Formats: sequence, structure tokens, C-alpha cells
Amino acid sequence: MTADPPVTPDYLSGWRLHAETSPLYHHLVEVIAGDADLMRVINRIGHHPPPNLLFGAVHYLLLGGAQDRLGEFYRSLVPEPRPPREAGGPFRDFVLANEDEIVEIGNTRFTQTNECRRCVALLPGVMSVGLDRFHLIEIGASAGLNLALDRYHYKWGDLSWGPTEGVNLTTESRGRLPELREIAVLSRTGLDLHPVNPTGAGDRKWLEALIWPEHEDRRLRLKAALEVAGQLDIELVAGDATDTLEPAMMALPAGEPVVVMDSFSLNQFPEGDRRQIDDIVDAQRASRQVARVSLEPLASDASAALRTETGDGWRNMGRMQHHGEWVELYARP
Repeated sequence: MTADPPVTPDYLSGWRLHAETSPLYHHLVEVIAGDADLMRVINRIGHHPPPNLLFGAVHYLLLGGAQDRLGEFYRSLVPEPRPPREAGGPFRDFVLANEDEIVEIGNTRFTQTNECRRCVALLPGVMSVGLDRFHLIEIGASAGLNLALDRYHYKWGDLSWGPTEGVNLTTESRGRLPELREIAVLSRTGLDLHPVNPTGAGDRKWLEALIWPEHEDRRLRLKAALEVAGQLDIELVAGDATDTLEPAMMALPAGEPVVVMDSFSLNQFPEGDRRQIDDIVDAQRASRQVARVSLEPLASDASAALRTETGDGWRNMGRMQHHGEWVELYARP
């Protein structure tokens, strides 16, 4: 097995381009790139992406009560954080003082950000496939928050849908408005290499740690969605989807329809594994209706493509900003 290439300053410069919404991380990644000791620490983390895991591990310790002046720079911890440009020294001191614990967290945890506002695109996709009652399976479910998509309240511009209490998902609506209707989710199954327990204190804290310090709205939304998911009967199955998808579908009542959903997950699968997922779905269609709803990032910009498939080829439905700040649904042909 080929070893992963080391993290380099050039790699960190590229990662920095995606951190513009976090002034703290935008500055600290430059600090890491220019410091030999911090580069040594980040290269001890074997999971990907290493910057997310390093920052997540530090944030995890601070959220867990670590008393350190570094916490004064985190909007998630103090109402008026100190300027990011002053954080380099405290960050370096904290990382080196807690190096082994940070590396252990980075090598035993995974980047499993669960942004439920992506449901502003997923729900219209699910509603478009023509099934009123169905079992819902998600590939790459993390804590299963997207599996609760029918339990959230939505606003696409002036158009609203769903229960008014709990989680409110608001987005800028571009293009056409979604065509909404009532649906009934018969069961909810999440497939993930390393599922996250939505009721586990440590797992909940890790999901919060992965949210960048300045993203207060996302943090509040995560906490509310975890409460909703924790009250639902969601089955989380550990393992590779190429091994777990077929048994999960076979365990459902014979002949009942299924929606298989993926969100920011299949883009990480090798091409051969994606073809295997296609083959599993096609084989199941011999005995039941199976629809697919996919929301995966585009390489061209910071948006994701919404697509659906019901057995006659993939259909492009629209696109969405990565965290659901806006969704653009295409006009029907």
C-alpha cells in the first residue's frame, strides 16, 4: 500500500483558499505552514484532510474544558474573541503542549461534518422521484441528520414546508421553487464507515468541534438537529456501503419502495465502488421500486449538483452552495 504524501506548505496554501469564512483558521493554517514543529505534528495525523482534523482536535479539547488562553480566539467559546492575527503563538503553544492527545484524536476520529441544511436540496430531490411512502437509506450518513429531512421546517424564499418547531432551514431560492407534497418515510437507515451516535456526548462534541468557530448558525442548527435525530428510530450501520447496502435493502419488507440518498460521500468513492453501488441498486429493481437522490460537490466551484435517478438515467435537478446558503433548482424540460 502506497503511503500518503506528506502535508506540505503548498498543500496548506491550497487548503487555505477554502477557509475564507473562518478568519481564525485562515490565519492559523499559514502559521502552521511556516512552523517546522507544527508541520511535524500535522504530518503525524494519518486521516484526511489533516488540517480539518488538527483544527477539529484542538477545538474538541477546548470545547471539553481545556483551560488555555487559546480559547480567547474562538467565537464558539467567547462572545468577543481576540483578533486572529494574535493567535499564532497561543496556538503553537497549545498544540505542542497537547501534541500526543491531538494526534490521537486526529488518528481515531474522522471528518464527518453533518450539515442538515443540505436538506434544502435533498428534500425537493426526494419529493421529485414520485414515491409517496418509502424506506430511506443514506450512504455516508454520519449521525443520520439528513435522514430526518421530513421533520425539519423549510423556507425557500417565501415558500414554507414542514413542522414549525425544532429545526428551521432557510435558504436563498434561485431558479424555480420546489414542488412540495406530503411524504411518509417508513424507515431510516444510515450507512457509514464510522457512524456517529447522535445521542453520544463525545460524538456530539466532535461534530460540534468540526464546525469552524465563527459559524454560530451552523452550530445552533447542529445541536437542534441532533435533538430531532436522537428521537427518531434511525438505524446506523457501520461498514463500507459496497458491503452494507445490499443487506440493508434485503432486510426491508419485500417489494416496498426505497430511496437511496447520498450527500458529499460518493465523490470520495473510487470509480469501481460507485459502479458497484449502481449494480446493487439495479439488481434490487427486479423486485421493488428504487429511486436515487444524489448531492455531490462539483469540481468547478463551491457548489454541489443535485441529481435524481429512477431507472432511466440520471437527471440534473439543480445545484446548491455547499452548506445550503442557496439552492438553484432548474426548470423542468
